[in-house]
This record gives sequence, C-alpha cells and structure tokens, in this order.
Amino acid sequence: MITNKLMLGMLAASVAVVAVPASAQVAGIASASPTTVVATSKAFGAARQQISTTYKASFDQISARRTALDTEAKPLIAQLMAQFDTNKDGQLSQQEQAAAQNAKSPILEKLKTIQTTADSDIAKLTNPAARAELFAIESILRQYEAAQLRVVNAKKISVVLTPEAFMYAPDSVDISEAIAAEIDKVSPTVGIQAPEGWQPARETMEIQQRLVQMAQMAAYQRQAQQQQQAGAAPAAGATPAPAGAKPAKPAEPR
Repeated sequence: MITNKLMLGMLAASVAVVAVPASAQVAGIASASPTTVVATSKAFGAARQQISTTYKASFDQISARRTALDTEAKPLIAQLMAQFDTNKDGQLSQQEQAAAQNAKSPILEKLKTIQTTADSDIAKLTNPAARAELFAIESILRQYEAAQLRVVNAKKISVVLTPEAFMYAPDSVDISEAIAAEIDKVSPTVGIQAPEGWQPARETMEIQQRLVQMAQMAAYQRQAQQQQQAGAAPAAGATPAPAGAKPAKPAEPR
C-alpha cells in the first residue's frame, strides 16, 4: 500500500520542483498514478473477471431490478408528463419540475419512493461485489511501493510525482505501466475474498471511485466515436436514427 511516508515524499518533491528556476534542468523526474497502475495490472483484470463470474447471480438480479423499476416508473412518468409538460415538448423543464414539486404531486412522490426503494435494493446486491473489488485493489496497492522502488532503481529516477504535479510532460515520463508490470511479475493474480472484519482504507475507496470514473469516461468516448463514425460514414444498408433520438446509456462498470 502507498504509505503516508511515500505520499509526504511525493508532496515534498512536488514543492522542490516548483522551486527550481525555469532555466535549470532537473534529470531523473518521473510521474506515476496509483489508479493507472491498478487499472493496467493483470491482477486487477483477473480480479474483475473473477468477480463477474462469482457474483453473476447478483448482477443478474441488479439488471432485473432496474428493468422492474423502469416498468413501474414508465406509466407514472407518462401521467406526470401529461399534467406538467405544459409546452408539450416531451420533457419536463426545470420550471415544470418545480411546478410538480410545488403542487406536491402524489405521482412525483410515488416516483421518488420507488426510486429510493430500488436504489436500496441495488446497493444491497452490489455491496458484496464492490467489497471484493476493494479487497483486490488494496491487495495490489500493498505491492505498489516495492514495485515503484524497483522501477526507480532500474531507470535511475530521482523524483516521482503525481501526474497532476506537471503542467506538461511527455508520455515517456509516466512510469505507471512499468510499475504495473513489476507487480504483475510478482502477483499476476490477487484474491477477492476479504477476511472477516476487514475494512478498506480510504485511499482504496478513492481509487475505486476513480476507476469507475475512468470506465465511464471510456464508455462515453467510445459512444462519441461510434456516433461520429455513424454520422461521417453510415454503414451500407443502415437505417439512420430518427431525429431527436437519444443514444443508449452506456453499461455501468461493475
């Protein structure tokens, strides 16, 4: 795991670099992201695959619960639209939503209730898999400092900063993948079953959140590329999407 000592060292190094005159050249500086290291490690990929298999029943139940929520909410949304979509544009503006709230619409209250219940049900189904992923992440992070030290010694690096500490740096400065490769040599796999009473560190939970954000961003980028490609060169025989059609929601990372 990345220790407090290491984090303090990284912060101190960042301050030191800022103090260097612009004309000076500082050799042996690199950057590394623990989140990228985890994401690109073989151990994390294997852990995610194992989680998807081990908790498949839970994921299927989550999908079914979301489908049930959509089915239950659809007629209520239609009723709400009929009452408060005053300009008949097929959606509720902020003013129209405010009108529904001010009117204390029982339909709106029922929608909130079924959404809250669904969120609670989905959270209960998600927690075991999320906990397994956290344990895998923390197991990888325990090896981070030693792996980083091996890369630092091999590449004769003097200072390692977070990528955010740089205003500009070439891709070659980033040693995250090199650190991940070192971890892969020692532990290409990690366990996903946490012992009784185990609690994840705050850093572990923060990295899990960043991994989710990375997956969401990648999904949106793929979707944007697909839309651009479809707009620039439609496939032969393809039927254009109707005007105003919304893109499908990207799959949520597990």
